[in-house]
Amino acid sequence: MESLALMVAIIVAPPMFGGPIALLLSLWKIDQVSTLRRTIILSLSIASAFIGIYLIFGRVSSGATLIGLMGLSTGTIAIWRVRRSSKISDQQ
Repeated sequence: MESLALMVAIIVAPPMFGGPIALLLSLWKIDQVSTLRRTIILSLSIASAFIGIYLIFGRVSSGATLIGLMGLSTGTIAIWRVRRSSKISDQQ
């Protein structure tokens, strides 16, 4: 039973924590985004979005579906903000 709980925690952690952390990192001083920070934001966001899609379309409980929606939405917003900031910095 402990291994099942560990497996569920590993599956649910990226959309539950990765997406919001990536969004917070993309909101903080967006004009000074380093390459390392951009890489961390993109990796957290992509993992959060993909696992969020899995939780949305999989046969899971409604709580897991809501966690998947949260991960997908925060991950895509963070990706959008990083892409937008890189386009703005390229124009200047």
